[in-house]
Amino acid sequence: MTEPVDELANRVAPMVGTAVDELQVAAVLESQGFTDQAARDDYGLPDVFALAGAVFRKLPREIGQPRAETRIRTIRELSHGPLYVLPSPVYPAVYEWLGGTTMVHGLVFATAIGWWWSMGMSLVAYRLSGHGLDHAAGRSLRFSGGIGLAAVTAGAFLIDPRLWMFCLAQVGFQVASCVLVTYRREAWVAILMIPACAGGVADLLFNVMPLALYGGALSIVLMLAASWYVTGQAKPDARKAPRMPALLRLAAPSVAYSALCAGFMLNTDAQFVTANLDLGIAVAPLVLGMGAVEWRAHRYSEQAFDLLTSSRSVTAFRRDTWWLLVRELATCLVIVGCLGILLLGALGQFGLLTTRGALLVDAHVLLGGVFFLGFVLMRYEGMNSLLVILSVVLIANVVVNQYAPGNEVTVFLTGCTVLLVGFLLVLRVTAGQVRRYR
Repeated sequence: MTEPVDELANRVAPMVGTAVDELQVAAVLESQGFTDQAARDDYGLPDVFALAGAVFRKLPREIGQPRAETRIRTIRELSHGPLYVLPSPVYPAVYEWLGGTTMVHGLVFATAIGWWWSMGMSLVAYRLSGHGLDHAAGRSLRFSGGIGLAAVTAGAFLIDPRLWMFCLAQVGFQVASCVLVTYRREAWVAILMIPACAGGVADLLFNVMPLALYGGALSIVLMLAASWYVTGQAKPDARKAPRMPALLRLAAPSVAYSALCAGFMLNTDAQFVTANLDLGIAVAPLVLGMGAVEWRAHRYSEQAFDLLTSSRSVTAFRRDTWWLLVRELATCLVIVGCLGILLLGALGQFGLLTTRGALLVDAHVLLGGVFFLGFVLMRYEGMNSLLVILSVVLIANVVVNQYAPGNEVTVFLTGCTVLLVGFLLVLRVTAGQVRRYR
């Protein structure tokens, strides 16, 4: 029966990728409908696991492609959090230029749209690159980025004619940084944002608002030019790209999840942008720690695959994967929590900390854990659970705030806790299912 097994190995090779053992191959075969009876009748082997072993030995091997974590990749991922806050030095100048209320409207609108739009852009590009269609990926980033910028500019003009430049700059940063991060150009983002940061600091020290605004505009222009450049470097693709509607359908659930996340967080944080300092910057530990959250989510995936090699039974794999998940979640909470403690200590030192501010910081620390679990669920077919749980919590958050004003911080903290527990309960069931790691 060697010939049929060779044929099966060639057929399932694209689905199993760089399989590390028979257990992973068995998960793929079972997901494709193979049974013990089929293994006996069609391949002369006693069960699916014996068939998986035969297929595993026939799979093509790629030598010299270790998945070991590298220091450079870790630094890149950890840098993502600090990169997200680079536009903030310019915000005081924008506040002075537009006024507090107008700026908040523009910031919330642009951030909310840019959040999920950038997610959709990157997902489509990653899927195209994963199929070896680098040129198509670059074209899709250019096209979708341009559409996003035009749509946000038009929407901002309708909200307030004075807002369009600020919203264009805000979403321009999100779109351009999305592109540069996709192409592993995090260092470019840091360098190109120097004019904005320098202008913002100069404004804070010497009250030179125009310098901050011009520096911010220069940085955004440079970043957009850089993103246009890197998306055009790939050679023409050897085959035709999938149709865009199909790619958009695949990306839609993740984009919906991003939109719900933006709605949940901004529904509370937008109310405190111009409030007391401790409330206004309570989100800082989460933003600075998002790179670490992303890093640990990737490490979880790598270590879970490694467990497929070391675990000798499904029961052992489920147990080990669960404790791995708990450990990585704890690591995320500790990292974001330490950033929160530093912020609380600084605010307390200057007498700027209130009880509400401390609770809001705590809520964002928990939200870091929620986002980590969300990354894991997104990767391992848990999107439906994510959308249902997050939709319910968001609706409850909005309704309670509507009928019980003044309790926004407590409601937000409760919502973050419910999300953390809800996502964890889903993963308690799904994290140990071998088929999800195929």
